[in-house]
Amino acid sequence: MTDYKKARDQALELDEELRDLPQEVRNVLHPVRLTGKEHFQFRCHPGIECFNACCRNIEIILTPYDLIRIRRRLGMDVESFLNQYATPFTLTKGQLPVPLIRMDAQSGQCPFNGPEGCSIYSDRPVACRYYPIGMALMHKQQSEGEKSQDDDEFYFLIKEDFCHGHRETKDWSIAEWRQDQGSDGYDVQNRGWMEFILKRRSAGDTVATGLQLSEYFYMASTNPDVFRRFVFDSSFLKRFHVDEETERLIRTDDLALTDFAFAWLKSVLFGDKEIQVRPDAFAELKGRRAKKKEDEQ
Repeated sequence: MTDYKKARDQALELDEELRDLPQEVRNVLHPVRLTGKEHFQFRCHPGIECFNACCRNIEIILTPYDLIRIRRRLGMDVESFLNQYATPFTLTKGQLPVPLIRMDAQSGQCPFNGPEGCSIYSDRPVACRYYPIGMALMHKQQSEGEKSQDDDEFYFLIKEDFCHGHRETKDWSIAEWRQDQGSDGYDVQNRGWMEFILKRRSAGDTVATGLQLSEYFYMASTNPDVFRRFVFDSSFLKRFHVDEETERLIRTDDLALTDFAFAWLKSVLFGDKEIQVRPDAFAELKGRRAKKKEDEQ
C-alpha cells in the first residue's frame, strides 16, 4: 500500500469513527489514527503567545474521576460543586447525560483558569491533560460465543489555528506525553464509565435508554453519595448479588463505588454478568407477576 493510499484510508476511517463530533471540532483534527509509539512536536508554557487561549469557549466533559479529584481539591461537597461549576449536557449518540465545566457567561473562560494558568493544575480534568491529543475507543463487535476482546484504543492530533504550541520543537511520543501529563491513571479510573458510553453508542437504536436509567447513569457519574444511598437504603442488596468484600469497599470508597455502579449499569442494560440478580429475587418477581395476573382475571 502506498503512503498516500494508507494516509487516505486512515483519514476516511477516522472521519467515520468521529462522525458525531461537531463540524467545528472535526475541522481541527489531524485526520490520522495514531498509536502510542508515534511522535509529535508540542510544548505549552507561560511564555508562549497563546497561553490560556485553549481554556475558553470549549466544552470540557467532567469524568467521574475528574469530579472526585477536583471536589477533594476544593473541599466541596457534590451538590455545591455541581451547582457552582457544572452544567448537564446530553451526548448526541446514546443520549446519555454528562456534566460539563460551566464556563464564564461573559468571557467564556474556564472558572479555574487565570492569568497565571490553571488553579487546579495537578487535579485538572483528563481532557485538559490529553490536549493536544485526543483519545477515542472503538467497540469491537463480537459474534455469539466469541471471547471478549479489548476495545480498540487510538489517538488523533488536534491542531487549532490559535495554538502556537505545535511550532515548538519539543518532541514526544504519545505514550511519553500521556505519562508526562498523568493521563494513564485517569484512564484506568474512568474505564468503566468510558466502556459504558462506548457500548451504549455502539448499540444504537437497538437498546433504549429509559429516563430512569439515564438518571442512574448521571448519578453514578457525578454523585457517589446519592448512588450509595440508592444501594444501601433500598431493596438493591436483596435483588442483586454483591459479595461481602465489594459491599465493604463501596460503603466508604468512592472509586470502588463508581466502578461498581457502571458494572451494574452494564449488567442491567446490556446483560453483562458482572452484577447478577439473586435467584430468590427472580422467584419473588415471578410470584408478584402471577399474583397480579390472578387479581386481574
